[in-house]
Amino acid sequence: MDSILDKTRCYLSGPMDFVGSRVIEKYLGWRAILTPILKAFSIRVLDPWNKPTIRGHENYGQEGITPNKGLYETDFWTNAETRAKFERDFWETVHIDLRMTDISDFVISFVPTNIYSVGTVHEIIVARNQRKPVLLVSPPVKYDFFPELAALPDNVKGALKFYGLKENPHGIPSQWYGNIVGGQNMFDGFGWEALEIKRPDFYSALIETSLREARPTDETGSDFRRWQRVCEWASKSKALQDLKGGVIDHVAFASDEEKALFESEINRNAERDHKYFWHNQPYTPKRPLLYQFLCIASGYIPPRLNITSTLDIDGNVQPVAHESVDDDWLLISPEHDHGTRKLMQLVDEALNY
Repeated sequence: MDSILDKTRCYLSGPMDFVGSRVIEKYLGWRAILTPILKAFSIRVLDPWNKPTIRGHENYGQEGITPNKGLYETDFWTNAETRAKFERDFWETVHIDLRMTDISDFVISFVPTNIYSVGTVHEIIVARNQRKPVLLVSPPVKYDFFPELAALPDNVKGALKFYGLKENPHGIPSQWYGNIVGGQNMFDGFGWEALEIKRPDFYSALIETSLREARPTDETGSDFRRWQRVCEWASKSKALQDLKGGVIDHVAFASDEEKALFESEINRNAERDHKYFWHNQPYTPKRPLLYQFLCIASGYIPPRLNITSTLDIDGNVQPVAHESVDDDWLLISPEHDHGTRKLMQLVDEALNY
């Protein structure tokens, strides 16, 4: 079955520093989990962990799993030259990440509110200034997801809150994102939060689980008809049928050294007992990204709900809601000869999907 995302380019934006382990983040993080799904649909993945090689500039902007901040710790605050070197050394990385954002067709961003990430915000703004769709995942943050934190006394939890580890039980992102990416492009999870990420049949289980849990309770509305069409499309998709195995089965290690670091890290107690992505208690997202991705790939252009203002007879401002097609998706799939014509047809169908 055709996908309107075939041969498009997707940039994966999200924190790489201030994570529990950079080596686990690279090889078992959300990018590693999502990449085989995107590649199954012939989507070119632009991943800051695995930057493309620049001809004539070997290792330009490449980032390793071992941070190099130790180079600046001795005299960062007392030596202007050290701070200038700190700035210059990272320029290549900034440059290539923003260029990958430039050449992408759409962006998927992971923005948990408990992890600091300036680069992610920068990339989102660059993408939205170019009218590219940004699918933004903002998961709930709860102490209950981490047994070690849940067992702490209340006074310690209070100290963590003021130190910066603040709970966000519903995963609602900063309100700035509402105007930047649009509420129709916000999600509180990927769809794999209740699945063990190390299981050998991860991808088969993921697709089946995602579709089953997306089934609307109301079987009389348009959401149910869309779900039926997406399920039928998925059942005929050779890309999904061929997507087998677990996450690690699809990983290509950058070097033997990084493979050894990963194996060492995965055998530590904290990682050996880690079953779920970034947390250690399962939860089911209320609005997972993966189902929306399958909807889009199958030809459904998601609507945008706009709130506009009008004046009543007395001059008071009254909000009015109306739905429109999210036209940021209209120029997607540029490598199809028939892409524009097909997408315009999908626009006509979208309102009755």
